[in-house]
Order: sequence, then structure tokens, then C-alpha cells
Amino acid sequence: MLRTPAHHRPRSITRHRHGTAPTDDVLHGWVRAEDRVLSVAVHQPAGPERNGTVVIAGSPGRERVTMFRTIIDVARTLAADGWRVVRFDWVGTGLSPWTAEAAPAEKWLGDLEVVREWAAHAGPVHGLGVRLGGSVLAASNERGWASRHVWAPVSGKLWLRHQVALRRMAGPELPARVTPGVELMDLQLNPEGAEALKQLSEPDSSRGLDILDGPQLEPVPVDVHPRVASVPKEAAATIAGALAAVADRLPGSPAAVSLIPEHAVALPVDGTVVHLRRTRIGRANRPAVLTMPEHPQPAAPGVAFVSLGSEPMEAPGSLWTRAAITASARGAVCLLAERTDTGELVHPGRAQDPNPYVRYTLTESREVLEELARLTDGPLKAAGVCLGAWGLVACVHQLPDHVAQRLSLYAVNNIGWQRAPWRYWRQGLRSGPLSPAIPGQAPAEPSGSDPASTPSMEQRLGAVARTIVRGTRRAAFNAHPRVTAAAAAVGIIDVPHPLMRRLARIPGLRVDVIFGPADAQHAGVTAGPISTNHRVTVLDPLDHSLHATASRRSMLNHLLVDL
Repeated sequence: MLRTPAHHRPRSITRHRHGTAPTDDVLHGWVRAEDRVLSVAVHQPAGPERNGTVVIAGSPGRERVTMFRTIIDVARTLAADGWRVVRFDWVGTGLSPWTAEAAPAEKWLGDLEVVREWAAHAGPVHGLGVRLGGSVLAASNERGWASRHVWAPVSGKLWLRHQVALRRMAGPELPARVTPGVELMDLQLNPEGAEALKQLSEPDSSRGLDILDGPQLEPVPVDVHPRVASVPKEAAATIAGALAAVADRLPGSPAAVSLIPEHAVALPVDGTVVHLRRTRIGRANRPAVLTMPEHPQPAAPGVAFVSLGSEPMEAPGSLWTRAAITASARGAVCLLAERTDTGELVHPGRAQDPNPYVRYTLTESREVLEELARLTDGPLKAAGVCLGAWGLVACVHQLPDHVAQRLSLYAVNNIGWQRAPWRYWRQGLRSGPLSPAIPGQAPAEPSGSDPASTPSMEQRLGAVARTIVRGTRRAAFNAHPRVTAAAAAVGIIDVPHPLMRRLARIPGLRVDVIFGPADAQHAGVTAGPISTNHRVTVLDPLDHSLHATASRRSMLNHLLVDL
């Protein structure tokens, strides 16, 4: 029968598997806004409570990804200073679902005002707008805010021009635009929304706006890869100081009302009703989203989604959220979850993880699959992109037989399938399971009373192998196939061919290795069967990171075709 997890676990600080606390006391859920629901995260005050709430209006598109670490750092700092902090996703982006392919950006000003009105139940509301979010904040009604602060402001027209240029610079292999409106990296805007953004002027100090600037707030991590998007060193403290100066002038005391978003909502999708629920999974109590039909069947199909290695659990354009609600409208139970060192679980003391191909990626991928198997007795599907694909494929041998035997994996653009694997050998040897630990880093798998934390044979073999491998790195760059197979056995990063041979011995498991044309050519693979239940599929169009609207459409059609 279908088994539903606890709706909302008690608030607690989640301990990071590296020994620190990556998340504060945060409540997740949704706020209703007419014909849509908005995903919100509420950071509870960690210090003596101030009289007010700070609503952060972040920047959408790729800037949502590159600035995620910075926004999280600011939210944690403000919460530690006594503020209640609300983060949210604009409708059609992140975890704020929208059934259409293009996001309705013309509703974003209304989104901000809905969140502000909801937050006002707990007292005065202060706004912090970042990049384009600052322009939307400046366009909102001044009377609803106790104060408004804008960081790194940019006009809507300039922001759009910049984002369109980024897409153009992403490479000639990106598929052509297929939908009316404006297509950005990972985000499609409808024509009305694009026009509404163009009308947003760059904020200035009029209408009671506080423009935050100065060397402490630079450089803003915009045009960088997410894993090297370091947080401006003094930014959070500077912003906290600006808000504290305003708060000290306001009379009153903290409100007794708490802001608790709805942890479960219903959404009409394709003529039926889909339920979305916030939950947590795994030993690290990771934030997750569960979607299911209104009347799920005991043997409903289950679908799990794993994001790229450098992004939060949901892409800027709601790739997996839209896939999940579409699949649930067809009867499936779907699950997506945050992962370590991305999104909300970003490590507070480290700007980047130098190597995402580490053992906890396998652990967290396995936890998603095991949780999905507990939710339904039906057939299971799991899709991951790049690192997410590796995590799924590499964790299968750790799954119980009753889970693996009803599982179909969709490994999308796993970069390990290439003609020069020495790059990833080197990366794994320097900072992967067989490498010396990163200075100051605790063991990836903490020991304790949990039997699952006991070192496995693979871990013990890995510890012994370090001594051998350190002295033979040069030879490993051009390793013999037998050495490569041995590396796969002890958990070193993706070595696809021997790993696929291992998976072929698992009865019932099906694996679909999916590439776009450019990645297939780079990896030197062609479409066709690998073994009885394993095959390579080349989808056209499909770019590596599913940046293009046409790519996302192609992937979803392939993944959901038999639901």
C-alpha cells in the first residue's frame, strides 16, 4: 500500500555529515497566491528576537543558482541576529510550481506582495532585494514595508539582456528556441512576463529605498560556476548592520505569532488534482518534496529526481518540479531532495566542494531510492543529470534486491563517459574516496551506534588502496582496464563500462544511459542496447545541462512516456 511519510517533523538543527550545522531552524512550505502557490522557507530567529521579519527577494534564472550560497549566508546571519527571515521562489521558478512551460513573470510583483502580506502577520516586514529582485521590490507599494533595502540593483531590461547573452554564449550546441517569449539559461519567460520585466527600472534612493553598496558587498557572484561562487566576505554582516540600524528606530516588541507555511498543498494539473508535500529524508534529515495524485494507488509508479552536482535540488526553471507534478497527474508518486553542499545544505564554512564525486553523493542518492520504495509498491524510476546520474548508477549495488529489481534508471549526460577518463581519475585521486581528506574535513561517514555507519568492506579496501594509489598516480592516468575495474569496485568515481557490467548482473534492473548529440560524440558512444536491460539513448535535442527549453521538453517526454 502507499505509505506517506510524516507531514512535518519537529524543528531541529540538522547536523552536517562533516560535523557542522549547514541549516538553521527552517520551516519549508508554500503560501497561496490566487491561481498559484509559492514555495517559502522561513528561518526562525536564532538569537534574541527582533520586532520584524525580513523577506528576501532573490534574483531568478542562473543567478538563483550562482547566488544561492550568498542568499543562504545572509539568511543565516540575519536569523542569528534575531530576525525571522523568509526566502521564496518566484512562480514558475525553483519549487514554486507552474504547469506551463514558460514562467509568468508578470505575476512576480504580485508574488512579492503576497509574501509580504503573509509575513505581516508576525509584525513589521522589511524587504531585501537582490539584483532583479531589488527592481521588483522597488516597484512594490512602499506603504507595506517597514524598510526596503536593495543590493546590486539592475534594471529589468539590462538583466534580460545579460541573461540572453549568457544563453547565447553557452555554445552552438544549444537547441534553438521553440517557445514564444524569451528563453534564458534554464528558464523560459512568456511574452507578457518578459515585457513586464523590461518595464522595471533600476532602483535609486527615492521612495524610501536604501541602496546597499560598498566594498564589503562585492564582488557579487553572478557570472561564475556555482561551485566557485564564493560569498562576499563581509556582505552578510553589512546587510545585518543596515537592517539593525532601522530596527532600532522602530517601537514595539516581537509579535507572538509564528509564520508557519502550509507544508502540503493541492494543485490542479491536466484536469486532475496533485498534492505537494514538504518532508525530510535520510540520516541528515534533508529537505525534500513529495508529489502524488489525489487518490494514489498502492502499486502506483514511483519516480525520483536527482539534480546536477552544482545546483540546488531544483533548477531555476522548475525542471523536476514540473516533471513531478506532470507524472503525479498521471498517477505516479514522485520525490526530489536536497543534497549535501548544494542548495540549502551548503556547507557554511567552505565556499565550494573541490570534488563532488564523493561517497556521501552515493549515500544520498541511495536514500532517495529507498525512501521512494517505502512510499509505493509499484515500479520505480529514477532520473539524474551529470553528477546526479553518477550518484544513482553508482549506488545501485548498495540497494536491497527488492528495490533494485523494480528500478529503471535514467542516467542523463554522465560526463564520465568520455575518451579521456584520466581527468576524472586525477580528480578522484586528489579529493575522492581514495584521497587524503581535505584539511579540516571530518570523515564523510560519521561513526556511531547506527549499524549503517560501520565502515564497509569497500571503505576498508579504499583505506588500504590509498597507500598504493598515491605512489602510482601517473600510471593511473592511463590505467589498464583491469585497474579501472578494480577502481569501480572500491568506489572511485565514475568508471562506466565496468560499472555497467556489474549492474547487468542485477536481475530486473533497467538502465537507460541518455546523451544529447554533442555529448554522445564527445564520449564516443552510439545509440543501442548494451545488454538485455541496458541501453544507450541519444536524444535530439538535448544539451548537457538541460539549459534549453527544447532539451527539457525532450527529456520530460522521454522520461514520462509510459506513465
